[in-house]
Amino acid sequence: MNLLFIIFRDVMMLATFILAVMLENAKGERLVQMIVLFSLFLLWMHLRELFQEKAEKILAYTFLLDAVLLAFLDASSKFVVNYYFNIYYFFVLISAGFLLKQKQRLLLSFVIIAVAFIKYYRLIEAKTVYNLPFVVSYIFFTLMVFVTVSIFFNYSRLLSEEKSRLNKLNEDLQRVNRLLEEKNERIKELTIFEERNRIAREIHDSVGHNLTGLIMNLDFCEKLAGIEPQKAGAQIAACRDIAKECLTEIRRSVKALKPQAVEQLPLVKAVEELIHESKQKFNLKTGLKIEGEIYKTKPEFNIVIYRAIQESITNAIRHGKASEIDVTIAFGKPNFSVLIRDNGEGSKKIKLGSGLSGMVERVRELKGEVNFFTNNGFMTSILIPMGVAESE
Repeated sequence: MNLLFIIFRDVMMLATFILAVMLENAKGERLVQMIVLFSLFLLWMHLRELFQEKAEKILAYTFLLDAVLLAFLDASSKFVVNYYFNIYYFFVLISAGFLLKQKQRLLLSFVIIAVAFIKYYRLIEAKTVYNLPFVVSYIFFTLMVFVTVSIFFNYSRLLSEEKSRLNKLNEDLQRVNRLLEEKNERIKELTIFEERNRIAREIHDSVGHNLTGLIMNLDFCEKLAGIEPQKAGAQIAACRDIAKECLTEIRRSVKALKPQAVEQLPLVKAVEELIHESKQKFNLKTGLKIEGEIYKTKPEFNIVIYRAIQESITNAIRHGKASEIDVTIAFGKPNFSVLIRDNGEGSKKIKLGSGLSGMVERVRELKGEVNFFTNNGFMTSILIPMGVAESE
């Protein structure tokens, strides 16, 4: 409760009590009784306000003692009705409006008003009443004042609670908005990071593949230059085509586009073209075997498989010095599988460079697995669930 209100209430209650005692002309034992009851009432109000948080569960019941003390204070008056004491009931109603919840406030308001009007019942029964209609009209007027005060403070408190609730909701909404903004920033950062890695893998796989062929062809040209210049010229023209293709792939990667073969062709057709191009570029003996009933696969899945085969061919030539490469694609159920085998030098210890790491990452994103073997050359095995591969 507001400190200024408490000070104002205490001053008003003390002033009205002094006026009530003067009106009563109370002396002796009755004066002591009135002072004790008033002091207990004032002390009780302060104790409740001091310990309201600890006594939250029984707070509504504490107001019953207010009603009892005020009833005794009314009874201590030598008059049937001491109107100064009515202000105390108002302050109890106001305190209830500040401290209690809506249902508790309404119920207590009825109780306090009922206790406040006990004395008026005694007034009607008193034999000293000569003008009963006037008394009844006065009682009705007082009742309306009590009800008005009760409704006003209950409604004011209700508005205050609603405002607090809306403020809390607004704070929660602002907090959620801040969290969403942070999440969006984080998602943006992750998206940029993933896209950067994807483009890096694209450049490594496609451009690296073509540059390997370009280097081999240039080496071959160097050997032919002094022996068969005409053939060397043809090979230089092929090198020019490979260089142009490298440039095209770099532009595609920078623009974050998918490779044209996978973008426009079914997986099997795209792989067939890759095998044929590799055969021409690297002078390889290649083989492609398709097993199972071919089903339509998703574009993003096609990219992963295409790049994995491309990376395997590049590694077989660059590191394994292979002359033969065989690719087996199995459209199986429940798993789709790819096996790439070469007759190269193999490796005693497999080290995952950027190319193989990128391949593993892409396959794992599709809930698949990649295994590498080095018996009699190098072999790459890819296994991906059919549900991930198959297009609807």
